[in-house]
Amino acid sequence: MKLSKIVLSSLLVLSAATVAVPVATQFTGDIAIVQAQEEAVTMRRYYTAAHGDKAFTAVTVLLQGGKLVDAVIDEFQFVAKDGGFTGVPNSDSDFGAGYAEGQVLVGKLDNDEGYSKLMADKAGSTVTIGENFKAIIEATKGKTADEILALVEEVDGLGEDGNVSDVVSGATLADTSGYLKAIAEAITEGYEFTGVEANADNLVLKQEIAAPHGTKSFALVSAAVDGDKVVASAIDEFQIVEAGGDFKGVPNSDADFGKGIAEGSLLISKIANNEGYSKLMTDKAGSTVSYLDNLNAVAAYANGKTIEELKAGIEEVAGLGEDGNVSDVVSGATLADTANYLQAIAEVAEK
Repeated sequence: MKLSKIVLSSLLVLSAATVAVPVATQFTGDIAIVQAQEEAVTMRRYYTAAHGDKAFTAVTVLLQGGKLVDAVIDEFQFVAKDGGFTGVPNSDSDFGAGYAEGQVLVGKLDNDEGYSKLMADKAGSTVTIGENFKAIIEATKGKTADEILALVEEVDGLGEDGNVSDVVSGATLADTSGYLKAIAEAITEGYEFTGVEANADNLVLKQEIAAPHGTKSFALVSAAVDGDKVVASAIDEFQIVEAGGDFKGVPNSDADFGKGIAEGSLLISKIANNEGYSKLMTDKAGSTVSYLDNLNAVAAYANGKTIEELKAGIEEVAGLGEDGNVSDVVSGATLADTANYLQAIAEVAEK
């Protein structure tokens, strides 16, 4: 949303030093109209191991001008199947067939209550995992990667007996430093999805786990919205494949986390294995567009649209039928499930 200020030149001389944002100025007679410029936003996705060797961490960051606007942290861990946790989508289908016996993969945000109870029982935690992640993110908003790394040093300097919440208000996790570092690394090293121009003050970053592409994988879907308009989006999928090839597993695949997967198998991020997974797409379906290029095309189509406009586009793609050309609607996209990926973005944006 553009901000306008009308200034009477006879009453006020406006200097560049008094303006906190870059401005474009139009002069009409005695009136100067000052408009705040909107900058394009960028979304990045990054995977690491911020908390020991039993889980992997997924960090999504929303950036503008090199500074963090918002972020989402989630972690995925194998737990006992009979423990009352909700598994990721397709855990009861082909994807789940790749689990070690008696195990199920869970997202911690989707199991905030159950996982937080484990934290309370084992470590006496009084703050939920979700609230801890929110506190960490709040401490990093508006900061550059270097400024966040300075926070990391400050937390590390507390020592074992220090109180993390003295630096990061509301946080109690022993690995708070690791999560802060993960956000900083996501800003500089994460897989990039380009958004459209937006006013950072109005943006909300949302994320959900979904299953837009069959029963052999699950997806992590992110959407940054300004009201009912999508300004940035990102999708990645996770699939269990046969180990021993050129695929690279998610962090901690060679540690305790990997024990939750059936022997001889490996959990991968498709984006992190874009080259190898795209080759599979070519070999099996004759695809000529890489997996990542397809997802970038989907995101580019969604970005800048209202939710209703996006839904209309989804209907248009679905109406093409089996013989239709998806790229006639979504330029650069060739995936048969393009409509499902767009639907996943729309559903996240609408929540």
